[in-house]
Amino acid sequence: MRRMLSFLLLLSLAACAGSSTKAGRPANMPQPDIAAQLVNPLFFGSTNSAPATLEIRVLNRGQAPLVVRRVELDSPGMGQYSLLRYARQYNETVPPGETKALTAFATAVAQTTRRPTEPLTIRAIVELQSEGTIWREIAIFREHL
Repeated sequence: MRRMLSFLLLLSLAACAGSSTKAGRPANMPQPDIAAQLVNPLFFGSTNSAPATLEIRVLNRGQAPLVVRRVELDSPGMGQYSLLRYARQYNETVPPGETKALTAFATAVAQTTRRPTEPLTIRAIVELQSEGTIWREIAIFREHL
C-alpha cells in the first residue's frame, strides 16, 4: 500500500511540474520599459494607513502589440511603512512604440511612524501577453519622499 501511495505521489508531482512551466518573453519581443511611481505624497494624518495612488507606465519597444494583463504591487523590505499588496487584472493594449499609463490605488500602512522619511520601494510584477505568449516582468523602484 505504501509503495502504491509513493508511486501515486511521484506521478502527481511529475504531472504538476510538467504543467506549471510558463513561457518566457518571446525572442522577437524586446524587454518593455516598466516604471512605477507614487502620484501623490502619503499623508497618514491621525491613523496608521494612507491612500497611495501609483502610476505604472509600460513602454512597448517591440514591433507587435503588447497587452498588460495583470499588475501586482508591493513594497518589500520597508521598515517605517509599506504598501499593502495590490493586485488587479487589466486588459490594456500597448501599441508598438507607445507608452500606456495605468493607475493603481493601494494603501500604505505605517509601522513605526506616521511621518516616514524612508524612501519608498515599489516592486511591480507585470503580466504581459504578445502574440499568444504570456510572461511576467519584475521591476523594482526606489522613490524618495
